[in-house]
Amino acid sequence: MHLLAGLLQQALDPASSDFLSGLDLLPADGQGQRLRESLRSVHALASNARGQRMLTLALSETAAAISSLREGGNVLREIVTRTRAIVGTDMAYISLNDPEKRETRITETDGVWTQAYRDIRMPFGTGVLGNVARADGPIQVSDYSQAVSLAHLEHIDDAVAKEGVKALLGAPMRIGGDIIGALMVADRWAHEFSEEQIFAVEALANQAAVALDNLERLAELTESMGSLETANRDKESSIARLKRLAATDDELFAALSSSEGLPGLAARISQILGRPARLLDLTVRIDAGDVGGEKLHAARALIPASRHTNAPVTATLEDGTTVVVMASVIEGDALGGVLVEGETAADDEAILRRAALVLGTFISHSDASRHNRQRQRVELLATLISPPAEGLRQHTATSAAAYGLEDGSPFRVAIVDGALRSLTDFEEALEVDLGEQLLRGHFDDRLYLGAPEQVFAWIADFLGKPGARRWGGVRMAHSEPLAALSEIGAGFALAERVLTAARSLPQAGNVVGWQSLGTIGIFLANADSQVTQSALRGSLGPLLDYDRSNGTQLCDTALCYLDEGRNIARTAQELVVHPNTVRQRLERIESLLGPEWNNGRRALDHHVLLVVARLLDGSPAKH
Repeated sequence: MHLLAGLLQQALDPASSDFLSGLDLLPADGQGQRLRESLRSVHALASNARGQRMLTLALSETAAAISSLREGGNVLREIVTRTRAIVGTDMAYISLNDPEKRETRITETDGVWTQAYRDIRMPFGTGVLGNVARADGPIQVSDYSQAVSLAHLEHIDDAVAKEGVKALLGAPMRIGGDIIGALMVADRWAHEFSEEQIFAVEALANQAAVALDNLERLAELTESMGSLETANRDKESSIARLKRLAATDDELFAALSSSEGLPGLAARISQILGRPARLLDLTVRIDAGDVGGEKLHAARALIPASRHTNAPVTATLEDGTTVVVMASVIEGDALGGVLVEGETAADDEAILRRAALVLGTFISHSDASRHNRQRQRVELLATLISPPAEGLRQHTATSAAAYGLEDGSPFRVAIVDGALRSLTDFEEALEVDLGEQLLRGHFDDRLYLGAPEQVFAWIADFLGKPGARRWGGVRMAHSEPLAALSEIGAGFALAERVLTAARSLPQAGNVVGWQSLGTIGIFLANADSQVTQSALRGSLGPLLDYDRSNGTQLCDTALCYLDEGRNIARTAQELVVHPNTVRQRLERIESLLGPEWNNGRRALDHHVLLVVARLLDGSPAKH
């Protein structure tokens, strides 16, 4: 019973790879054979249903895509491209009928190689195309050259042969009761098309006909509306509407040219509509209109639909509130949207369109300005880190002072490291609270920042508190308080060494400085001092020189040996070498550092200095 239940579950899953092998476990008697046949039938039905669902989804997506287009050429291109992808053929094309010339002409193609094929004009009743263009349903041939039932034309046959076409399938496109053309697919190999392919082509042909009909009706409607507006220009209602729209344009452009920002624009739109308007900026993850909770979610969900239809979209929330969203689209990209609550009249929709256009212009300009300010901050940081030989210029010091970094006032620099997504989240969280007054920039996928002491303390507390786990492994290494711009380069160098050291120390927290690293930190903070360099040369000089001269890894071996508690077997395992190799290296180390190099205080000194040498070298431990 358990076996049968498992096989039935696998039969219902078209993606199951164990189904066929599982059938062999059934008894070989007559009952087992009947069970096998029944389960195979269930599996086939499930696979067919899955295929139908995928085809239906593809057709639905195609309908949504072509409904968003407003030009006939774009619609035809979208149809043939998607038809070829969905049906899986070598080519797809559309022909439109010319009733006066009694012929059908190919107008759009995808996958066609030769110009001669693209230029085909097929008289009604000839070839596959000419028959489909006047047929009641789909027509196919498995091999065009062998289809004796078709009326062939020599120049058409030559074009088909040069293109290499064998199998053809087409369906007529109808508007009302009239056939306006045909949607065709073709392969360069002979075969019969499946029922699924025939169904898909016929459905896509119907969608194409509807889309072309809608475009024609839209053009007629646009022309009619223009005529009606001209005819009723002098009517009082029309004049009032035009005055309101003119006043709207004045208000919106005043907001665009002012320094009020998005809050000011939102206030003006709210005043015009007589209800609260909320603005959504998709170029950042901070909601400019303070849209919260369900309304924010609804706005984001409705913006793509509004973009596709180029019109306001209405939805009703779970609490019964009606919301209307108009997407702000610039050059085809949705940059944001305007959200209002309640039903909207035609005049309000016109205002929403204007408001969305101005919002898109504002966001586009703000986004460009934001990127320009980011570039300027990065350039300023780069200059402060590596100042010119003649020193920092006055305008550089003035620019740094705008961010709170100036000679005589304590400040710190830091490097923030982590996964790109987590780093982006952290930086945007800083922007929410600190705005753009924090000097920061990205170098080598890390965030470099400089901040006055008070601001740095807030950042350190923000990142270091328990809830900071949500930043997903973001770690900030910082300098000590600095008092001069000339110290910034050294401060970042120290932060880099601290960050490298923190990676090797599991106990290091989210916020690390040299003091939090204990003895190692003391050496890192004084890496350039004569004392540190003398300690390294005095204790490890012969070993460092030997590695450098001979290309060996005795320092790595010595460090690993001490890390592993002077256990040769574990050291060999970590270094992936034979224990005898470790013994030979230890003999060489002993000859260079002396027989007591790994005993007592000397062992401690060597252990610490080997770690420091590795961190100052900037490379991770090879073992």
